[in-house]
Amino acid sequence: MLSLAVVALPAATPAWAASCPSKYICTWANAGYESTQWNFTTTDSQGYNFWWYVGGAANDQISSIQNKLTAFNYAWIGKDCPVGSDYTWIASGASVINLANDKWPDGSTLNDSISAWGISGSTPGHGSRTAAGC
Repeated sequence: MLSLAVVALPAATPAWAASCPSKYICTWANAGYESTQWNFTTTDSQGYNFWWYVGGAANDQISSIQNKLTAFNYAWIGKDCPVGSDYTWIASGASVINLANDKWPDGSTLNDSISAWGISGSTPGHGSRTAAGC
């Protein structure tokens, strides 16, 4: 009689998930968490509860995003800096593989149109201009 043993192997962690550190908002230039990666988190000069500019390299280039912040902290993204009425949030632990499938309140695509980020439990305020705030 032949018997078989079945062993459950843990699923491999996708490369994109492993490249996003805890307590960060991670973004990528391409859909599918591919290509150049930009990570954002609060610092002494770029604090919690404020909007901040994504920087020249990431501006209008982000196509996928992951929120690895702690519970109850939203990853806020804005179309412009300073932020107007086109902004939204991604819940803690959530990710968006392709921002082309999502829209700003004005109806335009989120893909390649993010200029601002923030970390907050509610809508961020405007950050210090001297520290790249919006």
